[in-house]
Amino acid sequence: MYDTIIAGGGTAGCVLANRLSADPGRKVLLLEAGRTPPLNSEIPSNWVLLFNTGADWGYHTEAQAGCKGRRIFWPRGKMIGGSGAMNAMIYMRALPSDYDNWAALGAQGWDWAHVLPAFLKSEHNPRFGNSPYHRTGGELHISDVPYIDPTERQWLAAAQAAGLPFNDDFNGPRQEGVGFFQLTVKDGERFGTGKAFLRPALERPNLTVRTGVLTTRVLIENNRAVGVQYLENGYLHNAPASSDVVLASGSIGSAQLLLLSGIGPADELRAVGVEVRHDLPGVGKSLQDHINIPITFATNDRVGIGGMNDAELGAAFTQWSRERSGPLTSNWAAAGGFARSKPDVAEPDLQLYGVISANRDHARYISSGPGITLHATLQRPDSHGELRLRSADPLEHPSLDPRYFVSDPDGSDLATMAEGVKLNRRIAAQSPLRDLIEREITPSAEAHSDAAIADFIRGHCTTLYHPTSTCRMGIDPLAVVDPRLRVHGLDGLMVADASVFPKMVSGNTNAPVIMVAERAAGFITG
Repeated sequence: MYDTIIAGGGTAGCVLANRLSADPGRKVLLLEAGRTPPLNSEIPSNWVLLFNTGADWGYHTEAQAGCKGRRIFWPRGKMIGGSGAMNAMIYMRALPSDYDNWAALGAQGWDWAHVLPAFLKSEHNPRFGNSPYHRTGGELHISDVPYIDPTERQWLAAAQAAGLPFNDDFNGPRQEGVGFFQLTVKDGERFGTGKAFLRPALERPNLTVRTGVLTTRVLIENNRAVGVQYLENGYLHNAPASSDVVLASGSIGSAQLLLLSGIGPADELRAVGVEVRHDLPGVGKSLQDHINIPITFATNDRVGIGGMNDAELGAAFTQWSRERSGPLTSNWAAAGGFARSKPDVAEPDLQLYGVISANRDHARYISSGPGITLHATLQRPDSHGELRLRSADPLEHPSLDPRYFVSDPDGSDLATMAEGVKLNRRIAAQSPLRDLIEREITPSAEAHSDAAIADFIRGHCTTLYHPTSTCRMGIDPLAVVDPRLRVHGLDGLMVADASVFPKMVSGNTNAPVIMVAERAAGFITG
């Protein structure tokens, strides 16, 4: 018998396992479908090499009517550390107004004043030290990117020449501007929650970690979660919990697990052969994601990691292996920032990246020549969709339908992204970046009119790997968890990951997930 069972050993699960097992009287079980992260997870530059491997769930959306019928690739981490072990390691809290809006939507106690202490609790930031916005002494090491390519500095100068202010700290007093993102990197290696939180706790006798096991459902008795069922080596096992079951399997996994357990919209569950245990209509609804549009420019010389030949990449790997230094300590995407699409927009609604590589489509398309790719990401999408079961089989991927560009009522998502394309072209036209560029390359190069740009976006937008809100927090009829992250109508069952976000945040989601896990642990321990 365990006191607490955590389903999912990703970003949130590792934090929860550490915080809850700190009490030697609490017996904790952590279940993770994946295994130990491979070497490419350790190397900051190599996160894109994890896609479509055994460490990736490799999801795809339903065909998107707003994206020319394309099924969008959605990579998600399947290993200790989860998607935080295969992301670009960017540490970004989002805007204070995001959390104030959460509270206004019914998530009482999740305004900026309440969540900032949870962010600070885990932070160790050697450069900014202890200040109103930062601290040292936490588990999570947050640092500047170890390696900056000279062309990234040229991008930064061009962005400033285009009118964007320099920002030395995107988690400081303001988010707007351009600069270099801070990363969860330490000594030239990825330093996500698997290392920062779980590894130090592994020696505790009251913590059990099982990898390579798939949680298939929550066990419910008398409206209370009493344990979980999991699949290991082809056999089903039950694990009982006397106090809490916490789902930390991410926006896809946690919602899928609730539905497989008979917790969700009753009619939809019956339609796929799942016995209804608790009618909760909001499970799987309110799905949101950050949409991204890249445009690529050919350069007149080999630049950046993307321009390295095999011999240079081999030498860089040797340098990283021996010294944990050099180009492979870059995440490819440290040069970037935040901008407003129009002057009358109150806060940044676009996130920018200056990637010194012509490779595209999550590096599944390898360019035949050198170049740079400028990304514009929609910060606050209005588009929202849903996750549904295809069947009662826990091994079958659920249906993922974000409904890009068809569920925002006024077409604002597409219009804002079009402004992002125009902004990136203005940056590319500034010195010193324009001196490197030969031309914009297909398919964006042919898109000049507003209609053509919109058509290009529909055909070539990608995810930025940030699904949220499928188990939305709140007090309205479609909310799944309450402001203390307890599943409405059931005892002993919580959700603690990006699925509980009441609404998408303005920035990368890894840091907010860590914050959610910190607060969940506090709710449990009191």
